[in-house]
Amino acid sequence: MDTIIQPVPTSAKRGPYRQHSDEFKRAAVARTQVDRASVSLLARDLKINTNQLFSWRKRFGDETLAASASTAPSQLVAVTVLNTPVAASSAASVSSGMIVVNLGQAQLRLEDQIDAATLTLLLARRLP
Repeated sequence: MDTIIQPVPTSAKRGPYRQHSDEFKRAAVARTQVDRASVSLLARDLKINTNQLFSWRKRFGDETLAASASTAPSQLVAVTVLNTPVAASSAASVSSGMIVVNLGQAQLRLEDQIDAATLTLLLARRLP
């Protein structure tokens, strides 16, 4: 019986791990938070694994959103003011009227008595 001894090919060792700075990671996460950004396509462009980018989003996502909200100019919202008679007694804290905000196919409508706190909350929120 003949035995043929051949060396077993081993796979080549992978290259060294790439080390990315926190600035690079934060910049990549910021690019994923742009409207309609594809994390998979961005990861491919950056030559990193998609799962790696998702883990960076978990780690740096809240920081990046807070930083972009504080440095970016606030988004403008179209407002139309209609002249409606308001009773003098209710004008101090609560006004009567209607606010309509159109967001794509959705519509938010606030009617009747709108207090200052609700109006402040509505205007303070960032709309998509």
